[in-house]
Amino acid sequence: MATTHVPGTGLGPHGGKHGRRAPIIAAVVLACAAIVIPFALHAFHRSSAPTRAATSVSAPSQVTAPAHGHPTADPEVGGRGGLPALLPARSPLTDGAQVRLGNLTSGVLRRTSAGGWRVLVRWNAKVQPVPTRGPVRLGGPSVQRSASWVSDDGLLYTRIRIGAGQFRVYAWDPRGATAYTPPTLVATDLGRVCFNPSFTAFGDCRTAG
Repeated sequence: MATTHVPGTGLGPHGGKHGRRAPIIAAVVLACAAIVIPFALHAFHRSSAPTRAATSVSAPSQVTAPAHGHPTADPEVGGRGGLPALLPARSPLTDGAQVRLGNLTSGVLRRTSAGGWRVLVRWNAKVQPVPTRGPVRLGGPSVQRSASWVSDDGLLYTRIRIGAGQFRVYAWDPRGATAYTPPTLVATDLGRVCFNPSFTAFGDCRTAG
C-alpha cells in the first residue's frame, strides 16, 4: 500500500517534523547544561566559602573580658590586695558623726571627758555606749601616736605610723552582741598599709621599687 504525504500537516513517513525535532532539542538541552552547570557549581563554591570561614572562628575567642581580680599596683603605695575601702570620709573624728558597726547596726561618735572617743548605739530600747578592746585606742591620746578616722563606708579605722608613708592599720569590728548588750568593737589588725601624703590612695606597700 502506498504512503501518502499531505503537505502542511506535518504528517509523513518516520514521524515527519516531530521525528526530526527530537534530536535537535536533546542536543540543545545538553549544550545548555554543559554551559550552565559549571557556572552554577562555581557560584555555589563562592557563596559557601565565606560561611565556612565565618563558622571556623568562635566569637568568644575574639573578645576578652577585663580582669578585675588583680588591679594594677599603684607605683607609690602598691596594690589593694584584700584590703577594705580605707579612704577617709572625714579626718579627724567629728563629734556627732554617724558610723557603722559592720553590718550589725549604726551609732554616733561622741567625745569623752578624757579627750577620747566612744560610740553610742540604741540597743534594747535605750542608748548605750559601745565598749572597745584591742592594742590601740579609738582616737584620743596614745603612746603609739595613733590616729582614727571614718571611711567612706562609715566604718571606723585606726592607724599607727611605722615608717615613711607606712602604717599599721586596725579595723574596729563588732563582736559578741546579745539581745540586751551591744557588741564590743575589737581592733582587728589589717597589717601594713601605705598611704600617699594626701591620704587619697592606699595599698599593700608592694611596689615595683
